[in-house]
Amino acid sequence: MRHIIPNRRPLFTTIGPLALAGIAGIVLSACTNSGTSAATPTPACGSTAPKLTVQASGQATATPNLLTLNIGVDVSDPTASAALTDANDKATALSNTLQLAGVAKADIQTTNFSIQPNFATNGTITGYQVTNTVLVKLHNLSASGAVIDAAARSAGNAIRVNGLTFSVDDTTTVDGTARADGIRAAAAHARSMATAAGESINGVCSITDSTTNYPLTSSFDQASAGAGAAAGSPVPVQPGTQQTTAQVTVIYALGPSTASHKG
Repeated sequence: MRHIIPNRRPLFTTIGPLALAGIAGIVLSACTNSGTSAATPTPACGSTAPKLTVQASGQATATPNLLTLNIGVDVSDPTASAALTDANDKATALSNTLQLAGVAKADIQTTNFSIQPNFATNGTITGYQVTNTVLVKLHNLSASGAVIDAAARSAGNAIRVNGLTFSVDDTTTVDGTARADGIRAAAAHARSMATAAGESINGVCSITDSTTNYPLTSSFDQASAGAGAAAGSPVPVQPGTQQTTAQVTVIYALGPSTASHKG
């Protein structure tokens, strides 16, 4: 958690473009310094000063622009050597197909490789199974269905599409929008509470922000890939939307309401 000392501008210009992907904790705190001008007093945030704590949330949505595909090959043969050769050939064909479809090498990452014996009910080894799985990042969602279809064709019945995840590649904008929405909600809540109590908001003592990103995920299996290939049409892929929620806690300094001094 980091501490940021706000300047003397209003609250919303102070928080500015604070935007973090994933989970982030931020605390903004106000304090007095020796150079403070009498014309711009800092909020009364001492331990005994009256304060109001408000918790609020903000939301924002965005259309995903990145698809991460979990795909690989799974083969079985009577011997380990034959299974390995077969898996290597199909994995190479898969990788070559992905690259021919425009996927960069840097966006293809091996995540699992295994060689396992297959057993009969009496415990004897009947063959060997080799699995080779990769994570593939597809940045062109409009072409992703055709890429999945081509990948499935390249490995035939050995193909395994284990799942896919949609996400926003750069969450700076959507996180910042959610955070600003949460701050606005907190400010409105604070004003209504202060007014009801005959007080007024005299500044911000601190802001604590924690934003969590929830990417949408959906499953995709080999049977679906096979159906798309057989029909001669690309696999249908729908990215939907992704929502980010910002949780904020704002501590405001309180003072007597302006109306209480009239008359």
